[in-house]
Amino acid sequence: MRKIEKEFLSEKAYRLIKNKVSSSNDQHLSIRKISKEFNMGYSPIREACQRLHQEGLLEGLAGVGYFIPQIEMKSIIEIFEVRKIVEKHVFKEVFDSLTDEHLTALSDYTTKEVNSLQQKDIKGFHKYDKKFHMLFFELYNNSVLLNLMKNVMDKYFICSYKTLNSINKKGNVDAIEEHESIIKYIKQKNKQRAIIELMKHIHHSEERIKKGYYH
Repeated sequence: MRKIEKEFLSEKAYRLIKNKVSSSNDQHLSIRKISKEFNMGYSPIREACQRLHQEGLLEGLAGVGYFIPQIEMKSIIEIFEVRKIVEKHVFKEVFDSLTDEHLTALSDYTTKEVNSLQQKDIKGFHKYDKKFHMLFFELYNNSVLLNLMKNVMDKYFICSYKTLNSINKKGNVDAIEEHESIIKYIKQKNKQRAIIELMKHIHHSEERIKKGYYH
């Protein structure tokens, strides 16, 4: 029972700290301060930070602690280089397996993105954007690529939040329209055009991030 409780606390700490990494303007993360802030023990906080460090979402410095990485243009370029290669491959492979149920889910995610925009909920917007893209990877059922994409999307979220932190940005509306275009061609079973629309969407997402970049 104690092992299960420990794993639960570690997972909870992981989620809380990842949200903090995404939205915090602070650079240094003190394990003791976070432990006090979340009213949790030192160990689950430390384990969560170690896990985020392994995933590249935190930087570690011996004897000092953990830091939220600076957003660099190089990081943005690398993220989208991976997305352009991996997402195209996975989308192409699963396209013929997409069902009406999958289309309903994609449309639902898009609707929830719209609702999040209306409520000025930036985290909600990115939550459903991630779900939209991850659906194809979950259907592909390759655990290595699934974990890779989860990590890439987490890094994308941090870049997006820190460079396009206004929910009123026109780019967010454009992203939703691009999702709707992808759905339209999936419904039409037009594989070639759907792939083109996906790649345009990823390219435009990269340009929106670069346009809002600051360092």
